[in-house]
Parts: sequence; C-alpha cells; structure tokens
Amino acid sequence: MTALRIKLWVALLFVLALVATPAFVASKAIQTVSAHFALSDASAQSLSALQRLTVLGYTLQQERFTHPEEFAAERESYVDGVRAHVTNADRYLNNEIRLLSETPLPPERRAAAIKDEMHQREHLQRIGTHLERALLSTEVDTQWEDLALAAINVEEREVKTTQRVSTEALASVIWTLAGAVAIVGLLGLLGVLWAQRQIIRPLGHLWRSTQAIADGEYAQRVPPIGTSEFRAIAGSFNTMAEKIEAAANSMRQANDELERAVARRTRELAATNRSLERSNRLRQQFLADASHEMRTPLSIMRTEAEITLRDTDARPEELRGSLDRVVRHSKLMAEIIEDMLQIARAEEPLLQTSIAPLDAVSAVHSCVDDFRRVIEADGGSIGVSSSAASLMVDGDEGRLKQVIRIVVDNAVCYSSEAPEVDVAVAAEDGEAVITVTDRGNGIAPEDIPHLFQRFRRGSRKAGASPLGNGQGLGLSIARSIMEAMGGTISLASQLQKGTTVSIRLPLMSDAELIDGTRS
Repeated sequence: MTALRIKLWVALLFVLALVATPAFVASKAIQTVSAHFALSDASAQSLSALQRLTVLGYTLQQERFTHPEEFAAERESYVDGVRAHVTNADRYLNNEIRLLSETPLPPERRAAAIKDEMHQREHLQRIGTHLERALLSTEVDTQWEDLALAAINVEEREVKTTQRVSTEALASVIWTLAGAVAIVGLLGLLGVLWAQRQIIRPLGHLWRSTQAIADGEYAQRVPPIGTSEFRAIAGSFNTMAEKIEAAANSMRQANDELERAVARRTRELAATNRSLERSNRLRQQFLADASHEMRTPLSIMRTEAEITLRDTDARPEELRGSLDRVVRHSKLMAEIIEDMLQIARAEEPLLQTSIAPLDAVSAVHSCVDDFRRVIEADGGSIGVSSSAASLMVDGDEGRLKQVIRIVVDNAVCYSSEAPEVDVAVAAEDGEAVITVTDRGNGIAPEDIPHLFQRFRRGSRKAGASPLGNGQGLGLSIARSIMEAMGGTISLASQLQKGTTVSIRLPLMSDAELIDGTRS
C-alpha cells in the first residue's frame, strides 16, 4: 500500500502543477501587458501636455501682436500659465520614468529609455525658459518654437513605439497562454487516461463485484488489472468469494432441508391455530357486543316496568305508553341481536341500513322521550332544543336513533352526579347537526383519539351510574352507522367539565325532497 500511497501523492502534485502553471503564466503575462499599456498611456499624456504648451505659446504670441495693451497688463499671469503647463508636462515625464523603471524590459533598453526621458525633461525646461523670455522681452524670439516642435516629434515617435511594443507584448501573451493551455490540456488528458486505466477501472470492477456478492451472486470474481496493489486486492477478494460461495451452498442445502421440515409442521399448526383463534375471537366479540348493545334497551324496559308497577294510580293511557315503549325496545333488542350475529360471522359490523328521507328533529325528540323517565328517576335531567321544526336528512331512522341512544347512554354512564344532558338540533353549513352535551366527568385528552376504536373506553371515576360497565364498543358502532349513512360523528371533552358529541348528516335539497316524496 506504500507504493499506491506514493502514486496518489504524485498524482495530486501533478494536478496541482497543472492548475498552477496556467495561472502563473497568465499572471505574469497580464502584468507585462498592463505595464506596456500604462507606459503607452503615459507617453500619450506627455505628448498631449507638450502640444498644449505649444498651442499656449502660439496663442500668447498672437495676443501680443493683436492686443498689445491687454497683453502687457496680463503679462505676469501669462508667464505663470506657461510655468504651470511646463510643470504639468514635467509631471507626465516623471511618470514615464517611473513606469519605465517598473516595466519588465532588458536592462540596457530600460537604461536607454530612462536616459531619453531625462533629456526630454531638460528639453522641456529649455522650452519653458525661452518661451518666458519671449513673453517678457520686447524682441521676437522664436527659438522656443523649434525646441517645442522637436520635442513633439520625439514624443510622437515614442508614443508610436510604445503602442507597437504593447501590441506585440499582447500578441506574445496570447500565444504564450495558448501554448500553456494546450500543454496543460495534453498533460491532463494523459493523466486522466492513466488514472482511468490504473485506478478507476480496477475500482469499478471491485465495486461491481462487492455489489454482486451483497446481492447473493457468489460466483462473481474481480479481474486482476491495474497497479500491483489492485491486483493483490483482486486476488484476496476472489479467494474470499470462493470461500463464501462454498459456505453459502452448504448453508443453502441445510436451510432447504430445515425449511421443508418446518413448513410441514407450520402448516399443520397454523391451520389448527386459525380455527381455534377464529372460534375464540368470534365468541368473545359476540358476547361483548351483545352485552353492550342490549344493556341500554334492557335498562329502559326495566325502568319503564318498575315505574309503572310503583304507580298504582296510573291511567290506561300511561300504561299503554309504557307498554308501547317496552314493545319498541324489545323490537330494538331483536335488531341488535341480528346485528351481533352479523358481527360474529364477519368479524366486522356489517350493519344493514335502509336509506330513506327522515326528520332528524323528530328522531331526536323520540330518543329523548325514551330516556327522560330513566334519567329523571336518577335525579337528573335531559332537555332538547331545535332551531327548526323539521330538518330532513337521507338516512336510516332506526340506525340514527341507535346512534343517539349510544351517545346519550354514554353521557349518563360517565356522570358521577345526577346526569344533566342537553340535546340540540340545528342546521349548519348544509348539514343537520345533533349536539349532545353533558356535565359529567369528562374524558382525558390522551383518551379522546382512541375512543372510536373497538374496546377502548375513557377512564370513569367511582360513583358513576351502574350503566357504565360497557366494553368500549358503543362509539365504534356509532361511527360505523354514521359512515354507512354518509355522516360523521366527533367528540370534544374536558375533564370535570363534560363532553360534547356532534352528529352530522347532510341536509336534503328541495329537489331531493320532491323526489323522495314522490317515491
């Protein structure tokens, strides 16, 4: 592995060199081109300053002959202007000298160029001296003109030379960069090809072989290619794969024999267990559902009978009403028994419903009347309020009453004190909403999400009504009934404050009512 590590370090250094070389060449080339262009710009500024000085000299000479009085009055200011122009031109020449010292030129050429610029400075000072003398004296002195024209000619040649050198330097830089990029690209391509053959391909074969082994293809082998390290790894991997394949074949044979024996016994036990579990589950569920559903109508029938027997002065109409309620709840018990038989057969409550238009307000009043005497006998109270005289919905009246009875029965069961139940019926957002509110013990928040599941009950304090010994099936059955009729049932509760259950069914439209009436 030491040799492979050295090769990887060499490859890393090679990559760094490939990246750094063009950057270094480009940096040096840009510095050279920038210096030459700066020198060319400085020469152009010096030429412009000399030209402005010459134009100023001609302008002042003309002013001297055309307006002698004004010229004489402003002579000193004119001389100051000439000196300012000379100073400005001298500053540009100094900038040229500075740039020449920074420009990457051969030493002999740099020294000659700086010497020429020094002569230009001296020449500039002579131009300024002769021009001041011409302005201050009364005689005509044109020597400054010859000096200025000579200086301009020299500076023009210098500008052209620097521009040509800048252009040549830029072309040289472009060719240098192109050559460097080409060389680096060629070396990079060779490096990629070497890495592809010596590292990437062996790694790819090794990765695919390990994936095949992981997927159970133990016959997979790694070809011995690449560097000596990869060939050694391939040999070790192939030896390991052969051992794994032999062990896997032996284990597969043993597992096949064991699985066949276990499968036979499992099928026998599974068949027996399914039969026993099904029988036991159906029996338990049937007993639980039957005890829960028949408890309420039996309690009502017993209460009606006891109250009627205690009332020795009962009138025939009252006796007939009590007996009528007993008959209705006996029919209800027969329906419940039929439902329980269906539950026992199918393991789910296949509740048969007969959908037809019904008055939700009337159904609520009927259920409340059934519970009123039972609740009042325990010292409690139950009341009903309605926002409309009639609210027509599409459903099964018997099943809807069964849901209301389950909810009211729970309100009675989970009240430690005398039960107080309020039932309200109202239209809301196109639905008939039946709300049953009690002031009982309430339900813990952690129990609420599970109350509509089978065999799940809220906790009940001691002292509640003896009707509260249910098996946690009522709300599950109520939800099944509401789903069958296209409605919903929901619950909200607070401990020690009470519980509110909302039953919702879609209201029938006018067109549906007309069709239902005709049918």
